[in-house]
Amino acid sequence: MKEKYMVNIKYLIVMLFLTCCSRKFFVEPEFPKEMLPHVKEQYAEQWNRGKNLYAANCLKCHYVNAGRKKMVPDFTEDQLKGYALRISNQKHESALPDSLVSEEDLITIMTFLRYKKKYTKN
Repeated sequence: MKEKYMVNIKYLIVMLFLTCCSRKFFVEPEFPKEMLPHVKEQYAEQWNRGKNLYAANCLKCHYVNAGRKKMVPDFTEDQLKGYALRISNQKHESALPDSLVSEEDLITIMTFLRYKKKYTKN
């Protein structure tokens, strides 16, 4: 019973944080043109969840300023692999424990980062 309340409190805190912070950064999705519409719809839902998870767990450290806006940086594939595996550095392992960000959450965040519109073209 206590665990149920803890999960609900955690959810409430995340939702309050997202309400306050989700307007502080701007990013758009960019899906491959070849992606079928029904697949794009599924990825768009996951992308939006990933955006919210990023705002709640990553944005406090991982952003670039663009005037008055916070922008999500363009990560390389190697950087994303490190974050997905929680091996980038000790700070990430302690700041994003499994109890705070599950493996499923990380996959969702990686989907957001992979399909966000890039600001710089490589």
